[in-house]
Amino acid sequence: MPSPMSADLIRTIAELSQAVPATPGGGAEVALRRATRALIRSMQKEGRLAESPMQLALTRTVELHHAAAEQRLRGKRVLVTGGSGCVGSRLRQLLAGFGPATLINLDIAPHEGEGRWLQADIRDAAMLDAAFRAARPEVVFHLASIREPGKAELVVQEAVDTNVFGTANVIAACRRHGVGHAVYSSTGKCYAYLTDHVYTASKKLAELQWMAAAREGGETSFAMTRFTHVLENGIVSRDIAAGIAQGMVGLHGPDRHFNIQNLRQATHLLVNALALAGTQAPDSFWSAVDLGWPVNTLELALFEIVRSGRDVGVRFLGIPKGYDESFFRGQFDWSGACDYHPLVNALEAPTVVNDSTGTMIGARIAPCPEAALQQALDRLHTRLRSAETDAALKEALLQSVSGVTEAVFRGVSPGHLLDILWWGAAPGWIEAGTTRFRPIMTMLADLLLPLLSQPGLHWDSSAHGKLQDIAATFAGIPGLGSRAERFQAVTQPLCAA
Repeated sequence: MPSPMSADLIRTIAELSQAVPATPGGGAEVALRRATRALIRSMQKEGRLAESPMQLALTRTVELHHAAAEQRLRGKRVLVTGGSGCVGSRLRQLLAGFGPATLINLDIAPHEGEGRWLQADIRDAAMLDAAFRAARPEVVFHLASIREPGKAELVVQEAVDTNVFGTANVIAACRRHGVGHAVYSSTGKCYAYLTDHVYTASKKLAELQWMAAAREGGETSFAMTRFTHVLENGIVSRDIAAGIAQGMVGLHGPDRHFNIQNLRQATHLLVNALALAGTQAPDSFWSAVDLGWPVNTLELALFEIVRSGRDVGVRFLGIPKGYDESFFRGQFDWSGACDYHPLVNALEAPTVVNDSTGTMIGARIAPCPEAALQQALDRLHTRLRSAETDAALKEALLQSVSGVTEAVFRGVSPGHLLDILWWGAAPGWIEAGTTRFRPIMTMLADLLLPLLSQPGLHWDSSAHGKLQDIAATFAGIPGLGSRAERFQAVTQPLCAA
């Protein structure tokens, strides 16, 4: 927590940021730089800014399952989609050390470093098929995607085509060409049940397809990882560096935090997912255990300004589309029976396992009925090919995610549904009158209410209090009043039973 002086200076910067745009050399820019210098001095007096908030993140690791990985890589034909990026380039460097017969980087972007470049676009199924026919890969790492949340909001069609249907093309190519093992790099943002962001929604549908393929089995073994922000490839760090060069760093706000992992953790996760494939449930993902404390973007920016030696100001721009995540408390398991991990949601938490090194955590993805997933994908594909506006396509994408999420929840036990809704809607955890979480609370309520009066179901003694809490919260949220009355109506009969 900042000192009162630092808190006052942060408020000053916020007010200046809202008052007048900081034009080069203008009065607002001068005032922002002055306030930023004062904030740096204040935080230094508090003993902060002496080292990078990301310093510890550089030391973290995921222990490599080297022997098992070598058995699946040495002498094999290996292909990496999206291998020209930061993670892909480091992954190719790591893979080269295992002595593959061939190492192919399939990407539309230019190639540098280990392996051979095979230019292809995963959105083009015929081009991808030809590339696989030529490379004959035995192992595939799928990294290609539109990965920046902000960019995805600007290129909705490209994001959907790449992340959703490009991934479908990769799955089909792996199966068609007899790939033995395929590993997918997903995102920790997929822990969310619902989202209003293009990036998260598109990756969530990609993840569900990959896990459906894993459950189906066959000649190809599909494995998956979940990443959070990769330190050396971070959008935040890049934007801060660019702001310092320009003399003014723009941040989303003073209280924005993010989890990070380093490239070593990311690439070791991918190789380990290959190494351990077949040792756990097929519909599992692996993540790094040690993600540390979330990093505050303001403190990171101020440290980098100090290190630069330049007179640079900070201003708060507000949260753009693609980054305005809202935290629904029911995303996580608060029963006390499961350890917390920021990339594992309440449906996945009961299935958590650790690898033998203790540096990776694994969990199973809650299954989505195949028919529901395929229906959502078919409808989305039709909308994509009809060349709709980005706004219309985004709405179709979010509806697809809502549909598959509801299908997933239909397979969850009534008691677990009640817990998830209560964890997210208990009066002590949610502001009265908020509408932020109405979509997910509405979905859970509509699934749960019919079950409460279903004969033969046993409810424990805590259910009465949880239902009363839910009813109290719903009564204060516009649009949920009728459901509050229904929860209240079933409480007494349930208690008597």
